[in-house]
Amino acid sequence: MQKSVLAQMLSGVLMLPALSAATVLAEDSLALGVEEMIITGVRDDRKSSGATGLDMGIYETPQSLTIIDSTVIDDFALSDINALLKMTTGINVDSTETDRTYYNARGFDITSMHIDGIGMPFGSLVVGDVDTALYEKVEVIRGSNGLITGLGNPSGTINYVRKRPTNEFTGSVKLTGGSWDNRRAELDVSTPLTSTGSWAARGVLVAQEKDSWLDHYNNERQLGYLVVDGQLTDDVTLAVGYSRQDNNSEGVLWGAVPVIYSNGEQADYDVATSTTMDWTYWDTLTDETFVELGWEINQNWRLTASAMHTDYEEHSEVFYIYWNEGLDADTGLGLLSYPGKFDDEKENLILDANLSGRFMAWGLEHQLQLGVSSADSDSQSYAHDALSGFVAMPAFPGWTGAEVERPIWDTPYQSAHQDIRLDRIYGSLLLAVSDNINLILGLNMVDYSNEGVSYGVPTDSQEDGSSPYIGFTWELADSLNLYASYSDIYQPQYVLGEDLQSLGSAEGKSYELGLKKSFANNALVTLALFRTEQSNLEEFKEYGDGDGIDDTDYSDDFDYSIYRGIDVESQGVELEVAGSITDQISVQAGYTYLELEDPNGDDARTFIPRNSAKLLLTWNPSAVPDLAMGVSTRWQDEVYFTSGYGRIAQDSYAVVGGYARYQVTDNFTLNVNLDNLTDDKYFSSVKYEQAYYAAPRSINVSASVSF
Repeated sequence: MQKSVLAQMLSGVLMLPALSAATVLAEDSLALGVEEMIITGVRDDRKSSGATGLDMGIYETPQSLTIIDSTVIDDFALSDINALLKMTTGINVDSTETDRTYYNARGFDITSMHIDGIGMPFGSLVVGDVDTALYEKVEVIRGSNGLITGLGNPSGTINYVRKRPTNEFTGSVKLTGGSWDNRRAELDVSTPLTSTGSWAARGVLVAQEKDSWLDHYNNERQLGYLVVDGQLTDDVTLAVGYSRQDNNSEGVLWGAVPVIYSNGEQADYDVATSTTMDWTYWDTLTDETFVELGWEINQNWRLTASAMHTDYEEHSEVFYIYWNEGLDADTGLGLLSYPGKFDDEKENLILDANLSGRFMAWGLEHQLQLGVSSADSDSQSYAHDALSGFVAMPAFPGWTGAEVERPIWDTPYQSAHQDIRLDRIYGSLLLAVSDNINLILGLNMVDYSNEGVSYGVPTDSQEDGSSPYIGFTWELADSLNLYASYSDIYQPQYVLGEDLQSLGSAEGKSYELGLKKSFANNALVTLALFRTEQSNLEEFKEYGDGDGIDDTDYSDDFDYSIYRGIDVESQGVELEVAGSITDQISVQAGYTYLELEDPNGDDARTFIPRNSAKLLLTWNPSAVPDLAMGVSTRWQDEVYFTSGYGRIAQDSYAVVGGYARYQVTDNFTLNVNLDNLTDDKYFSSVKYEQAYYAAPRSINVSASVSF
């Protein structure tokens, strides 16, 4: 399948010279004095509205904000969102399984993920690899997301900013190969469609296939993206886009490897160790369509309406390992099997319209945004009971993946259904109190409802309310901003409590105080003090059937995932440096210190590091202008999980990587990327009592041609 996709990509490249004629026509039209259309300026100035919904840069935003752009993504080979977020200040990536990942910031799971500034909380769990090839940049806003979501939690928001057409014809092909038989091909082409450049298109294609350091695991993914934007009238613009990502994994982990013995001793295995069977798979398919209509009312005001529709499918046959009395350290016995087959479907529709602009009052310029949005998410889940495959497993480790044959599956039944509706009215206002003081005010009014059932238990809930936001920036001296912000917010939770009733929402508050210093070379230093409070936050307790009896076999203890609500407070400090340090050196680096406690003052959520640091450094030596080199480093201190048999701990560790890029000709570039140079051995997560080892040392080589 990959060969056919790659062949299509290469055949497309052969057609590109014909497309460049549009660029020539555009240049000729401009030379003759044809008036440049508004859309050109819109493309050039396209940017996200960040944390407040207002037109503010990082320096003016009263929150911590990190932007990873496409140049950094390409240089450091951050081809999926997990790799990117691992290098983002204040973000922790918990890969609990090969194909399910959690992200957290400031002690809490990130539940809000937006595209081009619109979205709704889709939950804290991400399934499959999310490819970064179709994004121009990724913004990570730490702290409260109330203004841009209406609900969520005070951890932060990830905002993906799609690539859009450029004003001139451009294109590139990139081929990559490396460790574990990694093979990847990328094509990215943008071209004007009319002689004036008033209409343009951009397309992205990606095909990748790779094996893994883990036994039995491999992954294939294909990505296609097309967007067309243009000008309907002198004042009205239209953008229409479609993307499709197909992600297929085999030999997957559902759960992970038992890493503690029944005697309390922590196990130590080879990094390749897995508990999967060779018939397992986990496939996801995402189709996304968006339409964006913009009206430039005048030079100061713009009305934007957008719609985004997403169809998502997930299919899996998986294999879980559990125990009743634990894993025996001497014999390797005690593990039991639990196979599962699941099919999930989800359809999301998000509509948004907002008016934004600037106005003069009291001799100063101010900003205002007013908007309405409506989001609907309808999901269906189906389960297939296994009619075989429940056995006592042989001694572990040393499995071949053939110990349990693929089960016979029963007829599927609907295990869960959710219909979530979120309507909101929102607004934000920037008041210029003086030339150096800005006050930011915001309000969300939300009406939320959920009609659902999970394994026969209703999860219905309905809420309405408002979330206020207040912040200010005060330029104490030239390029030195003091800022502060506050917001309260709540997060609906679609889980069952200990009484097998809906756990209800978590409620939170977020406070941040900081300094931002901007330098002439565009470097920005941010120092932030933050405090976050959460009440009734979901915490996994156990699997069960609601009878409170620990059965001696698999029979019905896995009917439900049961959660309890906990109260947690976090506070800490973040320091980040981003931008050019010299003409040859640029950096994206940060350090986070975190305190995370329950109401008794005890450490909470101990799988999250209390100290972490990230570094992406690039050097372009003036003596060799065609050469660029970079270093990536991430470090975190000890984390642990307390199981029924004792503590599972991951000592502090650092992962060092880097790249070298050489511009062979004007259009041809070679890249070498290395990761985990010191070949450190560490767990990818200790969020639960099962874990697996992260990737050892790896190398990838890329060749890029631009045209």
